[in-house]
Amino acid sequence: MHTVPELIALLGLSTENQVRNRIEAVRDLLLGSLRRGPNNQLLVTDDGLRLLRDLQALCETGHTLTGAANIVRYRYDKNEQEITGVSSSVAANRAKQDQPDDGGWRMLVEHLAAEVRGLAGRVAALESAAQRERPSVTWWDRWR
Repeated sequence: MHTVPELIALLGLSTENQVRNRIEAVRDLLLGSLRRGPNNQLLVTDDGLRLLRDLQALCETGHTLTGAANIVRYRYDKNEQEITGVSSSVAANRAKQDQPDDGGWRMLVEHLAAEVRGLAGRVAALESAAQRERPSVTWWDRWR
């Protein structure tokens, strides 16, 4: 069992708040891995540590905490389906009931699409600002 101060060092973070934010981002996946110790101290099992390391690795590659949490959820759902061996008859029954079996995939795609739309808007704004700011003459010609 690992405490929050130990997790700071194990995950390569600098504050307790960073660890707690990562725990909150994937709390639903960590429910079986979280315990309370003496003095109500938060403890995480080795399985929880692996999950937090996966989340941290995604954050270090440039993903936002929310995006990384969605990716981890997707991977966890996919692995859980492979382990439990969801049969094709169950999948067919779900399709008949018109219940999409997206396993969090839809949430991830919607989040990434919103992020791309936001970035496209920012790029368009920067390009238009760059066009407006281009002087017709060089800067030193003003002093002649």
